[in-house]
Amino acid sequence: MAEVAAQRRPRDRKEQIVAAAARHFAQRGFHDAFVADIAAEVGITASALYRHFAGKAELLVAAIELELAQLEEAYAAGGPLDAVLDRAAGVLLRPRRTPSLWQRNEQLLAPEVRVVLAQRYDVATAALRDALRAARPDLGEADVVLLAAAAHDLLDSARAYERAKVEPARARGLMVAAASAVAALPAVLADAAPVLEEASPGMLPASRRQAALSAAVRLFAERGFEAVGMDDIGAAAGITGPTLYHHFPGKSAILVEVIMRCLDAMSFDLAAVLAGTDDPALALDGALASFVRINVAQRDALTPLFTEIGNVRPEERAPIRRAQQDYVHEWAVLLAAARDDLTTAEAQALVRSTQTVVSAMRRRLPLSAPAQRAVLHRAGRAVLGLPGDSPRD
Repeated sequence: MAEVAAQRRPRDRKEQIVAAAARHFAQRGFHDAFVADIAAEVGITASALYRHFAGKAELLVAAIELELAQLEEAYAAGGPLDAVLDRAAGVLLRPRRTPSLWQRNEQLLAPEVRVVLAQRYDVATAALRDALRAARPDLGEADVVLLAAAAHDLLDSARAYERAKVEPARARGLMVAAASAVAALPAVLADAAPVLEEASPGMLPASRRQAALSAAVRLFAERGFEAVGMDDIGAAAGITGPTLYHHFPGKSAILVEVIMRCLDAMSFDLAAVLAGTDDPALALDGALASFVRINVAQRDALTPLFTEIGNVRPEERAPIRRAQQDYVHEWAVLLAAARDDLTTAEAQALVRSTQTVVSAMRRRLPLSAPAQRAVLHRAGRAVLGLPGDSPRD
């Protein structure tokens, strides 16, 4: 009987394993995704899984390759910009797709693997740059790259629409409209984009606890959560390892504190915005300006909120998710009031897309802080679909 069962093994077993691994990495993070759980989802044992893959690192590469194959399909046809955006939105909106594995986990890959996959990612999205270049002959190459990346970040946020339960056809239309608005933004960079001098790290706080948090923010952004150890954080903060453990029981606790500190700062700022006006559109513009200001001022402090939350232990994730949801909901209520064509669920998805695009775009802008704020504010308004100029301009 065992031989018969073996003969009936699905021919796509390896593909099933990769798809399951991608879901686990996306939901739980690489650190807390276990081979035994991935195998169980497919209906096999861990030892059977190891016949296909040597370990979790190899599974991660395969999962990222699956994501890249989906991007290649999304942009393969090429053509006019509107057609490229519409087709890509349709592909990237497919249920249970697991986006952003590459962006969240590239630092975990061996350098030689990272180079190969980065080249493949660049080739996969080339059709979008080609379409934008043809549609916007006024743009220099640096702006083509910047705006194409922002449009792709928006399309790649498709899971926000799935989580909000936005009807697929409606989600596709909203995504294409927002991506088109991003692609229509004015040029902000010259062909040879200016390179800023490396920013000074500034002073560390006098408090050892706060110094450790500041050091962790920088190291997580530079290397990724998985590649940073407690000793690295202690050394960067000028604290010995044993002393650091007096303040934090482990690295995950530091990550939780970093993320919650960001959410608290944004929520505190938002409360001041809401208290200052009874106009939903003006309040939303203020909320966006606050988000942009914090993003630019704190540089990489917000990065873990978008890229590392999967590395937070499951039991510590719930309060973070609640705080993040509350913050997004405040924006969504304002957006639905400012745009009567949107339901609250649709507004919620657009808000998440906006925050994703602003945060990703900030890291690609080699401009002064005031210039960054102006560009990001304009980009955020474009994604949100707010008409006209900001009252702050």
